[in-house]
Amino acid sequence: MTDLNEIHTRMRATRAEKKKVSEIFRDVFDQSAPYQEALEKIKELKIKKMQLEHEIRSGLKSEMEQLDRLKLDLQSDAVLLSDAALTKLMKGETVEITDENDVKYEPSFKVTFKKAQ
Repeated sequence: MTDLNEIHTRMRATRAEKKKVSEIFRDVFDQSAPYQEALEKIKELKIKKMQLEHEIRSGLKSEMEQLDRLKLDLQSDAVLLSDAALTKLMKGETVEITDENDVKYEPSFKVTFKKAQ
């Protein structure tokens, strides 16, 4: 099995190389007049879009409040589902969900590392 530190070192080197190549692209884009003009047009259109969205949303206050509540409900249920699945997994039980169409779902776990404090 490959050493974790070796993989981590390789990933850091790849990220550094990716950063250098990205900087080259960014410099070329910054020097391109047509590209900069297109960015300005996009910026103006985004501002206009945001103004229109704000006008439309201001007329739908109750729907916006309902949408916010639904988002919060989904977030809390996602945390609850994750906690329940981890609890079952730690107990050695099978973790699986079947929906109303007999589609089975199995958990997918992701491990990430962050700097220790």
